[in-house]
Amino acid sequence: MTNEEQVRLNIGDTDPDEKYLADSTITFLLQENGNNILDASIDALTAIINQIALQPERWRIGDASESRADVDQLENRLQDLKNKRDSQKYKAVPILLHTDRTDWDDLDKIFD
Repeated sequence: MTNEEQVRLNIGDTDPDEKYLADSTITFLLQENGNNILDASIDALTAIINQIALQPERWRIGDASESRADVDQLENRLQDLKNKRDSQKYKAVPILLHTDRTDWDDLDKIFD
């Protein structure tokens, strides 16, 4: 799977007939983010949310009508992607401390 396809999968823009973003836009976002798929996905989904938010919520022509995608659900997905990115960036590393201490009584002096 290419990086572009992975970004599309992350943002849910997988319908080949009705893509929200052009391939060139996703390629640009990948380049801007140093080919980091999660960061490019976050920028791509932000762009999609901005496009959708500017559209009318519902339109009707005769008997045909259509409602736009729910921005709240997309924002939830955006937050999920940010959380995933942050959890990968800031992994805790356990640290073992070895001291020469045999007794912790000196800490009691702090609270006296």
